[in-house]
Amino acid sequence: MLWCGCGVLLVLCICPLTCLTMSSCPPGCCCPGPGFLVLCESLNLRSLPRPVPLSTSALSVARNQLCNVDHLLRALSSLQELSLSHNLLARFPRGLPPSLESLLLQENRITYITAGSLRQLGNLTHLDLEDNRIRAIQPGALQALSKLQVLTLKGNNLSSLPRNLPPSLTHLDLSANCISTLDLPSLSPLVNLQVLKINSNCLRSVPDRAFDRLPLLRSVDLTNNLWVCECDILYLYRWLLNGRLKMATDLVCTEPGHLAHRLLLNLSVMALCPRVLTPNERTPLSHLSSATVKPTERSLFENKKDLRDLQISKLTTVPVFSKDVPETRLLLEHFTLQTLTYEKCLILNKTQSVSPSNLKTVTYPPDEEQKCPNITGGYPQSNTTSAGETQSLLPTNRDAPWLTPAPRQFTQQSSAVVISLLTVLCVLITLLVMAVLLVLRLVLRRQMRVAPLDAGSVG
Repeated sequence: MLWCGCGVLLVLCICPLTCLTMSSCPPGCCCPGPGFLVLCESLNLRSLPRPVPLSTSALSVARNQLCNVDHLLRALSSLQELSLSHNLLARFPRGLPPSLESLLLQENRITYITAGSLRQLGNLTHLDLEDNRIRAIQPGALQALSKLQVLTLKGNNLSSLPRNLPPSLTHLDLSANCISTLDLPSLSPLVNLQVLKINSNCLRSVPDRAFDRLPLLRSVDLTNNLWVCECDILYLYRWLLNGRLKMATDLVCTEPGHLAHRLLLNLSVMALCPRVLTPNERTPLSHLSSATVKPTERSLFENKKDLRDLQISKLTTVPVFSKDVPETRLLLEHFTLQTLTYEKCLILNKTQSVSPSNLKTVTYPPDEEQKCPNITGGYPQSNTTSAGETQSLLPTNRDAPWLTPAPRQFTQQSSAVVISLLTVLCVLITLLVMAVLLVLRLVLRRQMRVAPLDAGSVG
C-alpha cells in the first residue's frame, strides 16, 4: 500500500514538472521555433532573460541595456548564433559557449580585445565588432580562431592592421578606422582572403607587392584615403591599371598640392614620379615597365567621362560558404537571426500557433538588475564617410545573404507529436496506478471477510 502511495505522488510530481519544462519562450521574447530561435530585442533589459531553453541554437538580445554577460551563457551548449549588438558592453564578453559560430557585437563600448576572451571560441566563423571603440587588439588574440572566415572591424579606432590574423579569413572589413599603413607581415599570411575593405582610413600609399601574395583576392575597396600621388604610389598605380580585380578605381589624390583632387588614374607616370626618367637615376625601371601607360591607355584615361564609364559600380559581396562548416538544426521555417526581425517574429506568432516543446531551461543568478558603470558619452557614433563609399562588407539588413551554417530540419508537427506522446504517457501512468490501487483495495476487503470465518471455525 505504501508503494502505491509513493507511485501516485511520483506521477503527481512528474506531470507538473513536465508542463513547466514545456515553456516555449522567456516572457516578452519572441520564439518562432520554440527552444531553437529566441529573440529578446528592444526590451530595455538590464539582465539576460529567463528561462532560456538549453536547446536554444540562436539567441538575440540586441538593442537592450546589457553591460555584463560574463559566464552567463556557458550552459547553452547548443548555442551557435548570438547577437549582443546595440548594448552597453565595455569589454568583450567572457565565458561564452565554445559551440558559437556567429557572434554579433556591433555598437557596444568595447575598447580592447585580449587573447583570453577568445581562447575558447575555436568554432567561430563570423565575428562582427563594427562601431565599437576598439583602439588595440592584443597580438595573436585572433589567431586561435582557426575557422574564422568573416571579421568586421569597421568604425573603430584602430591605427594599424591587427597582427597575427587567422589565415582562414576570407572577408576582412577595416573601413572607417585610422589605419595609416598596410603592414606586410600582417597582410601576407592571409592566403585565403577574397574581400578586403580598407576604405575611409588614412592610407597614403601601398607598399610594394602588398597584394601579390594574396592569390584569392577578388575585391578591394581603397576609396576615401589620403593618397599622396608621388613615387611611392607607383605600385598601386600599376596594380590598378592591370584591372584584374573588382574594385572602385576613383582614388583621389590629396597631395602634393598641384595634384590634389585629381583622379590617380588620370595622371601619367611622369606626373607622379618625374625622376623615373631622369638620367643617372639608380632606380631600376624594370619594375615600372608595366606601369608605363600605353598611348591608347593614356588617351583612354585623359577624359574623366571615359574614366567614369570604366569605373566599377559599388561593391556588393556574396558570402562564401565553406564545406568545413558543420551542419546544425534548421530553425522553424528556415529562420535565423539574420533573416527574421523581432517585429516579423511577433507577427508570425499571431498568425500561426506554435506548440511548446519539452525543453530544459537555464536559469541565472538571483534577480539583480545590472548597473552599468557611468561612462561619459552615449552610444558610439559611426564614422561618417562620403557618398562614394561602397557598401559594408556584411549587410546589416536581415534579408541580405548571410554566412550561416546549414541546419537540420525541425518542424512544428514533430513538436506537437512529442507533446501528445508525453500527455498520453502521463494519462496511462495515472490509470495504471489507479487500477493497481483498486485491485489492492478489493484484495484487502476479501481478506478482512475471510479472517472472521476462520476464527469462528477454530472456536
